Parts: sequence; structure tokens; C-alpha cells
Amino acid sequence: MPSSLSSELSNYRYIDEIKSTHSFINGKDFFDSEKLPAHLVKIGAQMGSPTNKITASMIVKRMAFYGVIHLYAMSVWNKRLVVDIDELKVVENPGDPLWLPEFYFGEYTFIDVENVRTLWREEVIAEVFSGFFHPLLETLRNVTRFSNLVMWENIAIYIFWLYESLLNNEEYNALHNRLRDDFHFIVHEASPALFGPYKNNPLSRFDSEKVIREKNIEPIRVRKTCCFSNLLEKKKKRCSTCPNGCNMPPI
Repeated sequence: MPSSLSSELSNYRYIDEIKSTHSFINGKDFFDSEKLPAHLVKIGAQMGSPTNKITASMIVKRMAFYGVIHLYAMSVWNKRLVVDIDELKVVENPGDPLWLPEFYFGEYTFIDVENVRTLWREEVIAEVFSGFFHPLLETLRNVTRFSNLVMWENIAIYIFWLYESLLNNEEYNALHNRLRDDFHFIVHEASPALFGPYKNNPLSRFDSEKVIREKNIEPIRVRKTCCFSNLLEKKKKRCSTCPNGCNMPPI
């Protein structure tokens, strides 16, 4: 990847090399119900998580950036990023109390738009959501019994953040039409089948109207569910978008 492109993706936790001081988890381990429990314990201890369910919630929030990277490539560069899950490394920063990993892809390829972009876009979305996030969430749910609804919203908030931040950035003015169209399609028009065996698009329900909240200057989209990050020993505060009454005991 050209250094300029690598630099752009580094804003979304992509790295093109693994430092010798950093450790990593093989990406495919998160899809393995036998290997996942050990990682839940280790990551949970690092974050000060009281339960595996809360650790699962945090893992999904971190892994959401895998999707952000792919959607950025699709909407900004008009390229489909093809990554082999066997090559994916989730790279940990030693001493990071909140476990904010980066992503190393190893060997990967780009595929340009082919023929009709709308059909090509569906292929990208299916690969990201049905191919990556659905099995990830299913493995986490089977191991921890944590709510699929919360995990999907953990992904949705970063999809919203990506597109809204790009649309509000003057550097991307020339791409506004494509960004708006892709954003709307992913959240409101994409077939449920592109996300997995669902009856409804799992992102749509989370796109609520933004409101002004106490202590917030800008309007925010209040979450429908609580991610429980306020229960982490290393954080102990609520997200600014947390739903009312989220001071709940550990689950």
C-alpha cells in the first residue's frame, strides 16, 4: 500500500507493520469458541472488566474499526479491500489499560469498482458484515450469552461516526454525494441478507434523531442500549451517548 494510503488508514487503527515491542492475537481466534475464552479472560483483566459479557461488548467496540477501515476504502477510494482472516493480526499495545488494539492485515489486495457500482457495493457490505461481523458476534454470543442487540449497536455507532465525520470534513466535499449515498444505503436500504440471517437490517433501528443533552454543545445520537463501559475498572464513567438510567450493576 502506498504510504499516503497507509497514513489515511492509520487514523482508523490500521498499521502496516508490527513493532517488536507489541504482542498480537490472531484474528481468527475471535471466531473460535475454544480459543476465545482465554482471550476474554486476558483482555478482561487488562481492562478491569467485571464479567466476560462486558468484555465481549468492549471487544466488539474495538473490532468495529475493522469495518470502518473497509468502508473508508469503499466510499473514499472506490476500492474493495480484500483481507485474508488467516493473515489478520489484532495488535496489542503493552500497558494499554483500555485495550485499544490496531489491525495488521498481512498480505491483502484492492479490487476496483466492477461494472455496476451498486452491485459491487453490496459485495463489499456482505463481506464486511455477513462475512466478518455476523460470525464474530455469533461466537461471542455463544461463549458469553451477551446481547446481539448491544453488540450491533456497538458497531453501528462507529459506522455513523465514520460517515458523519467525513461528511463534516471539507477535505471530502467532492465526495459528499457518494458518501451520503453509501451511508444511507448501508443503514437504511441494504438487504438484511447482507448482514447475515436477519429479518431486518440490524443497523437501521439505531439511527435515531440527534438531541442536545446536558453538558453537550453539539447534538448527539443517544444510544438505544448500554455498552456497560462505565463498569470497567479503568474507566468508571458513562459514554456521552449513554441512554438514560444506564447505571446498572454488572451482568
